[in-house]
Amino acid sequence: MKRLIALALAMILCAGIFVSCSSDNGKTEETTVKEETTTAPETKQELSKDPVRVFALQGPTGMGFAKLMHDSAAGDTALSYDFQLAASAEEFKGDIIQGNFEIAAVPTNLAAVLYSKTEGAVSIAAVNTMGVLHLIENGDTIQSISDLQGKTIYSSGQGSVPEYVLNYILDTFDIDCEVIYEANHDVVATGLVAGTIDVAVLPEPKVTTVLNNADAPKGIRTALDLTKVWEDACKEKNVDSALYMGCVIVNNTWAQKHPAEVKEFLKEYKASIEYIDTDTEDAAQIIAEQGIIPAAKIAQAAIPGSNIVYEDGEKMAAGLASFYTILHSYAPASVGGAVPDENIYYIAK
Repeated sequence: MKRLIALALAMILCAGIFVSCSSDNGKTEETTVKEETTTAPETKQELSKDPVRVFALQGPTGMGFAKLMHDSAAGDTALSYDFQLAASAEEFKGDIIQGNFEIAAVPTNLAAVLYSKTEGAVSIAAVNTMGVLHLIENGDTIQSISDLQGKTIYSSGQGSVPEYVLNYILDTFDIDCEVIYEANHDVVATGLVAGTIDVAVLPEPKVTTVLNNADAPKGIRTALDLTKVWEDACKEKNVDSALYMGCVIVNNTWAQKHPAEVKEFLKEYKASIEYIDTDTEDAAQIIAEQGIIPAAKIAQAAIPGSNIVYEDGEKMAAGLASFYTILHSYAPASVGGAVPDENIYYIAK
């Protein structure tokens, strides 16, 4: 009997130990699972507080900056910006060559020239403007590109995209005419309004400015959209290229040290362009306030035809490479003597 009692007690004791062990094992496994699924919170990288120097241009290439400029002045941007506005890229070309900038808006062909001249010290981060060129006529004689035969055309932008685009079109369709280049867009616009110029090439928003000028001749009109004519010329040559007019470049020394800041800028810049393209009435007010275009009325009328875009990454690189190939085949000096290699494109990671 004593043996039976002792045996029973031993069995109860073992069972207790087994339950205790099982309970401990369960707790250990549960704890292990929790430890494996617990991750440390992500730490947000702190952005530099140093002002980012941005050279922007009046006209279409500057219009996309307007909301960003407005928000920056109000302290509503992640980065601190120092915007400097100019009528022509020539005004800050020297600073770019010397590296006295972080970001700049320039014509696409100038970006290639600067890349060559600085031996790769700048890169293109985004395209901001597509075709904005139009042929304006005081009259009704020009219905197609062939009607330019024998005429005199006034233009601005000599040594830049407008010259190369116009000449490529004229050569493609074998048009023999005289092209007279003036110092700037305003000289051409003034001539059209005064009636001393009958046929001219102008970009937006100068086109809208001329057409809305009460003193302009009553017969003045947009005769040809040169973006469409450019596409026709490319088809004639059996090449594929869009008309890339303006872009944003970055200082590579700065960009390599501040990739997070470049990425943040592109994010804020893209949002600014999207705002300009969608809320045109309010955007026009901001554009005028920032001095990019003198009057909100002109800005609002010009936005639809200004072809303001945001394009980056591989799509940008492929499109520009095709465009540069065409320019180089026609005028090598227009892109710095050679088609830029792939290092000209800054692809944000």
